[in-house]
Amino acid sequence: MLRSPVQVTPDNVGDHYDRLDEFYRSIWGRTLHHGLWSPGDSPSVELGTTRLLNLLVASLPLTPGIRLVDIGCGYGADAHRIAELTGASVSGITISRAQATKAREMPPPSQGEVSIEQGDWLQNTYPSQNFDCAIAIESLSHMQDKKGFFLEIHRVLVPGGKAAIACWTIDPDLSIAERIFLRILCLSGALPSLGSMSDYRTFAQTADLSPLESRDLTALVAPTWSLIARKTLRILMQPRFLASALRLGLRYPLLSLAIPAMTLAFRTGVLRYSAFWVESKR
Repeated sequence: MLRSPVQVTPDNVGDHYDRLDEFYRSIWGRTLHHGLWSPGDSPSVELGTTRLLNLLVASLPLTPGIRLVDIGCGYGADAHRIAELTGASVSGITISRAQATKAREMPPPSQGEVSIEQGDWLQNTYPSQNFDCAIAIESLSHMQDKKGFFLEIHRVLVPGGKAAIACWTIDPDLSIAERIFLRILCLSGALPSLGSMSDYRTFAQTADLSPLESRDLTALVAPTWSLIARKTLRILMQPRFLASALRLGLRYPLLSLAIPAMTLAFRTGVLRYSAFWVESKR
């Protein structure tokens, strides 16, 4: 595990997303995670992010009435999409007050159900064995207690329940320069720590979750950051956003490094993007 040089609390993570709320929605929309792009694919953000979601949930038994928890649900876009397409009952939880407020403002799905809770996954109040499935897209890296993340998945899933997880991962054998670089990335992105796939498999197994499959999606998600960079430049041409960005940059100078740092991290292979699936032991 590589840890941030300063402690990053759940409140810090929530504040990070609250203060960047308008920028995130203006640049990337209501779906805050990476997309998948193969050569020749349209640069559409909606299509790219939908491809990632579809890949993750394809192995989950989503049928009408199935209960799914979306860990780190953001603005609720994925929760609504799953409910609309499958009739599932989806519960989303986000640490961000701004995201929870916006998610609750969405109209109800045409089938299925969506409920949104603002809170810390590590301190959630869901009953034990309350869900059949879980998804966690890019929320694991924001968790202060990675072991606790998996323990809570095991607690809330029924025996045999499955979870799909997408997250940033690192090489377990990093050079000193790579460690320094990734610690800067942790500071700019409100990341308490970053782990390797080996770390996460161990944590899952310790929590009585059986690893099923894993995939390295780094090459397919890499275009995300060039698209974000171009969209950010367009947004900053608007005086209102430029003034806000300058104020944020002066107050939080490391934020200005986030986009170039993520782009460099993916291009050099220092940071990977992994998807994996686990099952709660029967």
